[in-house]
Amino acid sequence: PNSQTQSSQHAPATLAAIMSNDTPAITSQLSIGDSHYVDENYQEAVESYTNVLSSASNMSRDQSLLWLARSHRSAALIRLEQYPKALEDARICCSDDTNAITGAKCIEIAHYRRGVAAFEMNLMEESKQAFETAKSLLTEKTVSDEKRLSKYNDYLEKCNSKLKDKQHLVAAPIVEKKQPAVAVVATPGPPRMPKYQYYQNDTFMTISILQANVKEDDLKVDFQLDHITVIWLSFTVICGTLFDGVVVDKCKVKIQPEKVLIKLRKRDKGDWHELFGSGARNKEDKSDAAEAAITTPVEKNVPVVDKEKVRPYASTRDWEAIERDMKKEEENEKPEGEEAMNKLFQQIYGNANEDTKRAMIKSFQTSGGTVLSTNWDEVSKIDYEKERQAPKGQEWKNWEGQKLPQKDD
Repeated sequence: PNSQTQSSQHAPATLAAIMSNDTPAITSQLSIGDSHYVDENYQEAVESYTNVLSSASNMSRDQSLLWLARSHRSAALIRLEQYPKALEDARICCSDDTNAITGAKCIEIAHYRRGVAAFEMNLMEESKQAFETAKSLLTEKTVSDEKRLSKYNDYLEKCNSKLKDKQHLVAAPIVEKKQPAVAVVATPGPPRMPKYQYYQNDTFMTISILQANVKEDDLKVDFQLDHITVIWLSFTVICGTLFDGVVVDKCKVKIQPEKVLIKLRKRDKGDWHELFGSGARNKEDKSDAAEAAITTPVEKNVPVVDKEKVRPYASTRDWEAIERDMKKEEENEKPEGEEAMNKLFQQIYGNANEDTKRAMIKSFQTSGGTVLSTNWDEVSKIDYEKERQAPKGQEWKNWEGQKLPQKDD
């Protein structure tokens, strides 16, 4: 999606290469699905991609949309651990009939998803074949390609190991031997370097550390004008010069049960091409900002609870009050331009009843994004595809360039 970016490998691809021939309504639904995926709302993403597959026709110009929606749905289903459905979608995307629809890079990622789903279902031979095909489709020699090549080699090594173990099990004679029952206690393995991903809007760059059950005392985050260091236990998870400067005293750390969120407040609004770069463009105030650098696992001056009050955990920080303060700050932030308009629509939709939501969805999608109404009594009686109304100075045309009837004609 255009509004946010994400560093996790093999996330859904952008629409830029194949959206030229689709309809606005289907493209809008596909973009909504991609936004849900970036926000880790995987079930909502699956529903949006399914709507695209239901709405798109079998006409040749929609084949690219069908392929893209199915490929994205496979990625979301893997996140939901629904591997049989993910494998079914990935197999279709990898079939010979679809190879001509999109480029080699997209097909490569589709084979990667097929390999992951098959691996989780213990289909080692298919998984190995999928990763070998994905590896063979790597054409460029970029940093991103090198990372994907390393991932493919890791999976191939695991597949070969499991296939080898399977052969040993088949060859070994089966000897029945009764043994007394022994209670087995699972012991957690040693901690490993956690992965992270990031996404952004005009105001914040958000980093998500994908590590569950992080303790406050084990995490150390150091914010500077254009540098960040994140240390968990003995692992240096992140350390580098940022793409641009940040406002140190407005950067936040939030520990959640399943991950850690780090929000970097951009000093200058706009998109960063990536997380790391050459640092702040204006270095004049770097010395002043360095004096204000924060080295703390969480925010300074956080509320604390009465030490005499019995708490279910050792920390004396009032996490409920911290969360309320963070929500209040986010609510008080005043978005501008398109972001403000989108937030207004989100508030209207979130506070609306079912009829109002139905009216907004139908009017916006069936009108090609030219109408947004909240009146279901009116919207339910209108066929926007027949009563077309283009914006002032524009007109509707079909794919052959012929003008279509409009409401004002």
